[in-house]
Amino acid sequence: MTKLSQLRGARTLPQLARVLGVKPASLSFVLYWLADDQKYETFTIPKKGGGRRLITAPKPRLKMIQTKLADLLLDIHVELESARSRVQCQLAHGFKPDFSIVTNATAHRNKRYVFNADLKDFFPSINFGRVLGFFTKDHNFSLEPKVATVIAQIACHNNQLPQGSPCSPVISNLIAHVLDIHLSKVARAGRCTYTRYVDDLTFSTNEKEFPASVARLVSGRSDAWVPGDSLVKHVYRSGFKLNYDKTRMQRRGSRQDATGLIVNKKVNVRNEYYKIARAKCHHLFLNGFSYSDKDKKAISDNALEGTMSFIYHIRRLKTVDWQREQQSFYKLYRQFLDYRAFHGLLRPRIICEGKTDNIYIRSAIKALGAKFPEFIHSDPSKGLTVDFFNYTEAAVIFQDLSGGTGELKKLLTSYRPRLSSFKHAAPQPVIMIVDNDKGSTGLFHQLAHIIGKPVGGVDPFYHVLDNLYVVPVPKTGTEAAIEDLFDSALLKKTIKGRSFDRTGKAKDFTKWYSKVDFATQIVKPERSTIDFSGFEPLLKAILDVRKDFSLRPPVATAVARAAE
Repeated sequence: MTKLSQLRGARTLPQLARVLGVKPASLSFVLYWLADDQKYETFTIPKKGGGRRLITAPKPRLKMIQTKLADLLLDIHVELESARSRVQCQLAHGFKPDFSIVTNATAHRNKRYVFNADLKDFFPSINFGRVLGFFTKDHNFSLEPKVATVIAQIACHNNQLPQGSPCSPVISNLIAHVLDIHLSKVARAGRCTYTRYVDDLTFSTNEKEFPASVARLVSGRSDAWVPGDSLVKHVYRSGFKLNYDKTRMQRRGSRQDATGLIVNKKVNVRNEYYKIARAKCHHLFLNGFSYSDKDKKAISDNALEGTMSFIYHIRRLKTVDWQREQQSFYKLYRQFLDYRAFHGLLRPRIICEGKTDNIYIRSAIKALGAKFPEFIHSDPSKGLTVDFFNYTEAAVIFQDLSGGTGELKKLLTSYRPRLSSFKHAAPQPVIMIVDNDKGSTGLFHQLAHIIGKPVGGVDPFYHVLDNLYVVPVPKTGTEAAIEDLFDSALLKKTIKGRSFDRTGKAKDFTKWYSKVDFATQIVKPERSTIDFSGFEPLLKAILDVRKDFSLRPPVATAVARAAE
């Protein structure tokens, strides 16, 4: 049974609640007993073009129900689009799987004309009656009026779709689909491409003359365009309004953009956007914080990371050789990732040889929380008092870090040059956890060269330079890998008859399982019953590093280099 047929089969609130996967009593309580101030909170955020945008965000109990409704309707939306022609599926690009501002902009790249229009008050213009009417009258849904009413009650606030609700994007896409079909027909008649991203309408063509049905020049002007009669007619007949202040025509030879991305030849971010991001990064490297380009207030590093990640996501799509073509961005993004990973830290950062070691140590900390309370934050919602370096795609491409002792050795060598651009003191230590076996011989030789004394892996930790430390896995014999900290019986456990391959060299996976399997299928799920006592010396060494770092005077990397 499809999700749509399940929804259409609901006749009452309890039946709808079961389709959504919530208790009927919970749904009734949230809708009919909670006061409005217990359902929503309102705040404003700055608009891209100036002014403030009102956000009405649901509180947790209502948000949970709205999210379930949004997920259900999105699945149904995908079901419906799979039965439509591909052209109809590609009209709306907002809040849909495999669609984004990038796919929207790509449809309009390298065109003679690009015309942008904007729907005024898009979400607020969809009121309770429109939502109720759509779900009862649309031939795909034709829901029981009682059920459609409950859906409208879940989705609407103050007689409109609120900006901030998980439901608003998918419901608006469903309701605006009729408009998309009409405008697509108008566009095709004028040999144009049409797409919509939420409230942004974009038309483009390579024809010598732009179709007057979509947009026309103001009489006596060569640079002023207004929406055409067909565009205006279908927008208003569909229950929407145009924002005439945001309509604009962009011709070839000038900068053309769609949903904020340049589309002249290749999809790219605006040059101003990159320059602002670069200035924010440099301010961060110099002062330890960045700022908003609008109100000059400090912003979180996470916000800047989102900006840099967005630029990377767009620019990586340009060509295979984008790294070579974008050397300035490559260098800046690497600096930013190094800053986030090793310098501008809110908590001590642990970097291990790979993802599995992260799982081992996290599990040990949680299992031994009573004995090592220093690792557990006083606010349970904030988790641990340490965090871990994650080996991501960006880490591989930009930081040359994908895991393994060899790359940690290279990190030792390059650590100070990597941090040379940062002019303020690092507030937290970086703790490198390495195996204490033959595989670490080269790393220990490099470490000895840096600190100027022999390294045999017998000390609990070694201060390398600045905020960097190395903690060898404590030896239980002549040598030790991190897996040796587990009880031997655990290492002998099988998974569906397969044994644990610690070497990573086994090729017959019918007989052997990997470290990833051991970490994810044994250690993580069984951590409450595993004996982690072998990890106690390692955790103590980490705490000793934290204490040692707290006793050292804060010295910025640049100052330390100058003193050498």
